[in-house]
Amino acid sequence: MTVRFSADWRLHGLRALVLENRQLRVTVLPELGGKIWSIVSKRHDREMLWHHPRMAPRPAHYGATYDNWFSGGWDEVFPNDYPVTIDGEPYPDHGEVWSLPMTWHVLEATDDAVSVALEHRGIAIPTRFRKVLTLEADEPHLRLRYEIANEGHQPLKVHWKLHPALPIAAGARLHLPVERVIVDEDFSGSFAQAAFRWPHAPMQGGGDRDMRWLPDPDTGDTWFLYGVQLHAGYCAVSYPEERVGFGVSFDPDVLTSVWIFGTFGGWRNLSTIILEPCTGYPARLDQAIQQGSVLTLEPRATLSTTVVASVLDGEDAMTAFEDQGGVR
Repeated sequence: MTVRFSADWRLHGLRALVLENRQLRVTVLPELGGKIWSIVSKRHDREMLWHHPRMAPRPAHYGATYDNWFSGGWDEVFPNDYPVTIDGEPYPDHGEVWSLPMTWHVLEATDDAVSVALEHRGIAIPTRFRKVLTLEADEPHLRLRYEIANEGHQPLKVHWKLHPALPIAAGARLHLPVERVIVDEDFSGSFAQAAFRWPHAPMQGGGDRDMRWLPDPDTGDTWFLYGVQLHAGYCAVSYPEERVGFGVSFDPDVLTSVWIFGTFGGWRNLSTIILEPCTGYPARLDQAIQQGSVLTLEPRATLSTTVVASVLDGEDAMTAFEDQGGVR
């Protein structure tokens, strides 16, 4: 099968861009910050991204409360997470990209590949956020090329974070190449320590939890963690019972931490795990600036980097993904 592209679809009243090859069908919503709404593995007849069971995607507005529009899929978080004021300028909840329309155009549409560019221009700060999605024939990989530019005259200290939400299933596993994990101070929950060495977390009441095995979807737990000291640029969730996994590969010199938000029937009675490679930590940008763990965009400079989202077919593919440090 060749690669196909269509801009003729609507999803809950929103324009939907569809990229499709023999392995994957990808749906993008440019009116919602270029949200990747769906990545379907055709081989497994399976949606790889999580969707909110009670909330469909709908138009948002600048400054909207992110949690009340969080319908699932894969959002872009830039230039901050928690709402914050930096140099007198208020930055909205989870940044300004996710809530606003992106312009888009097709760069390539051939039998071999489809490439679509989406772009957002900053409101609070003078930035240009551009991503190019490329789907090649017969590949189980979606490639994303990012360009994040500071078009102003002063340096900008920012967070940029990927935000793919994935489903939880019994026996699911979390794959992280990190040395240490820091527990967000607002989500200490049943963790006994503020930080621990991956993958064993001391728990209140005694004993350790092997964090590589995710809780079942109805345990009532909620996690918010920062994985730091990466020794490779990837993160993944696998579903051994279904013999499939989903991995994200990136440059660890750019995305230097992996945040994990997991709710297992806890927060809002939802069950999802969000893999969040980020340019720094913690979530509060002002604190991250103080500790020097942010992305600094110099005046008139552009950050360019590539991310690869992969559907992993079986245990052998998951093992190879880890052994090779992701997909390049």
